[in-house]
Amino acid sequence: MSPEQLLLVAREYQRLHPATRVNNFAALAAASAAAHAHIDGIAVHASDLTAARALRTCLRAFPALNTGNEDFAELSARVFLRAREQPVD
Repeated sequence: MSPEQLLLVAREYQRLHPATRVNNFAALAAASAAAHAHIDGIAVHASDLTAARALRTCLRAFPALNTGNEDFAELSARVFLRAREQPVD
């Protein structure tokens, strides 16, 4: 998920929790980078599940919202995994 896609997830979370605001946009960028990390062109994560865990861990360590960060981190990881599902022919 790109930082912009995480922002869309945050906005949807805000719609359900009106008192919530994004107060750390850098945290969204960091979480995206953690999920999609590569070193010398090699993916850091062996699977989508470990990438989702990295995204969740990053959002927990660097809260992006003024409140509800645990729930937002879980939601973001679930959305990440759902978006990575490949259709079966």
